Amino acid sequence: MSKYPQDEFDRIPETASRQGVHRERLVAVRGSGLGLKIAVGVLALLVGVAAYFLLPRLEMGGAGSASAANAGAAADSSPEPTASSTDRLRPPEPGSPEATGTAGPSTPATSAPPQDPKPTVDKAQKVNVLNSTGVPGLAGTVAGRLTADGWTGASPGNWAGAPLEGSVVFYNGAEQRAGAEAVASALGIAAVQDGAGVSPDLTVVIGPELQ
Repeated sequence: MSKYPQDEFDRIPETASRQGVHRERLVAVRGSGLGLKIAVGVLALLVGVAAYFLLPRLEMGGAGSASAANAGAAADSSPEPTASSTDRLRPPEPGSPEATGTAGPSTPATSAPPQDPKPTVDKAQKVNVLNSTGVPGLAGTVAGRLTADGWTGASPGNWAGAPLEGSVVFYNGAEQRAGAEAVASALGIAAVQDGAGVSPDLTVVIGPELQ
């Protein structure tokens, strides 16, 4: 207690919130947040450095795994050797047709359908050989050529009709056509004609070209 007597300034209620003029109310000063900003900036810098060094390695690792997966898929999709290819590579067994060089049983070749046989020509039938050129002895020469070909009934003579431009072999009816064609082939004559009014037998009329 002070030894001085109390005055009016000393009579202040104890519960009053008033303070003396010599005291200041203490107010907490808030920080400006500079430290937090610095910490955030340092953390962002560290994250950037880590990303710069780690991302290329991660990309290279991913590409390598992808290429390995593609190679594995290609190996799985490659065709397996079939039984036919392995059989071709396998050496022939002893005694087999491949080892001995003998061919196995083959399918018989189908033969062509039989053709109609040519009609048989009777070379003993009578053949008149008539000369229409006026060259002496030509009918006998041509008749001799037929005799040499196997015709035994060749008879030479002279043509009494109109002169012809070329040699002709006449026949009488369809049954004599095969014989007429055989005679024309033996003498080299191209014309074969049905001439029932010429003679009942095969008749060769010699033209100027047959010398």
